[in-house]
Amino acid sequence: MAIEKLQEYLFQRVKEKLPAETSLADVVAELLHVSNDSAYRRIRGETPLVLEEAQLLCEAFNLSLDHTLNSKENSVVFTAFNLNNDNYSFKSYLKDILHNLKLVASFENKELIYLTKDFSIFHNFLSRPLFAFRYFFWMKSILQHPDFVGLKFSMDILTKDIEDIGEQIIRTYNAIPSTEIWNTECVNSTISQIEYYREAGYFRSGSDLEKIYSSLRDVIEHLRTQADTGSKFYPGENPDYQKSNFQFYYNRVVLGDNTIMTILNGKKVLYLNYSVLNYMVTQDEAFCNDVYSKLQNLMRRATILSKVSEKQRNMFFNILLKKIPNHSTAFS
Repeated sequence: MAIEKLQEYLFQRVKEKLPAETSLADVVAELLHVSNDSAYRRIRGETPLVLEEAQLLCEAFNLSLDHTLNSKENSVVFTAFNLNNDNYSFKSYLKDILHNLKLVASFENKELIYLTKDFSIFHNFLSRPLFAFRYFFWMKSILQHPDFVGLKFSMDILTKDIEDIGEQIIRTYNAIPSTEIWNTECVNSTISQIEYYREAGYFRSGSDLEKIYSSLRDVIEHLRTQADTGSKFYPGENPDYQKSNFQFYYNRVVLGDNTIMTILNGKKVLYLNYSVLNYMVTQDEAFCNDVYSKLQNLMRRATILSKVSEKQRNMFFNILLKKIPNHSTAFS
């Protein structure tokens, strides 16, 4: 990439890190100890940055100078969050999700769009038996945590501290105006995980299995009620007192990736899920705008089920419920 393009790319990355209302020139002038006029000339590419100035900007905004110097015009920078048993535990992972949601909730103008191909991660925290199973599955099969080797499922596997963070996550999420885009395949992976553990003998009793399937049904029914009212709320709360902040779409067109986009005072942030629990984040303006455009196009071709389309809404959720095995035959 030409020097001028590298400089343009660096300032674009810096701009993405700043709140929408913050002046890029003011920040650059303060960091580099130059006048605003000199800052503008650097931003416009009229004055080349010296290496020390580029390094100062990268250090201030946690950017990689090496990556910047080696960037290509079509490159997009992501920050990855990789869950492991050593230096990034499941508890830390949940705390980061909670921190990000609280940050989103703090903005005056905010929106969250969630395209999911699996059971939405937030809704796992609505019911203790479902959360307990998912936690057990994630720790045993995905993280392969040594404490879970040879362990069979029990409800008390979910510790109080993990359960409390999960509840805080869903309550914070419920306060954020959101759009969720689902399809009828979204429950398949969760049911497959439960069935695999049943066949592998990881359940101590049919009672535990029945509680998990009952919990899954309850969460789906709660999601149906939220779609009906167009508002998000915690089980047991009166939906009549909740804000209208929920749009739910039935996507028949594509089985997309697990994608979350937030729009905060007009600034977009994109979260892409990979390897079950891991995710990566970018604020690259061009990339985020492209994904946002595709999400809008998908919603135009999807069927909105929140507050309208009662018949289609019931058909959709009944399809999900029919996928769940009968309690009477599940443990065999």
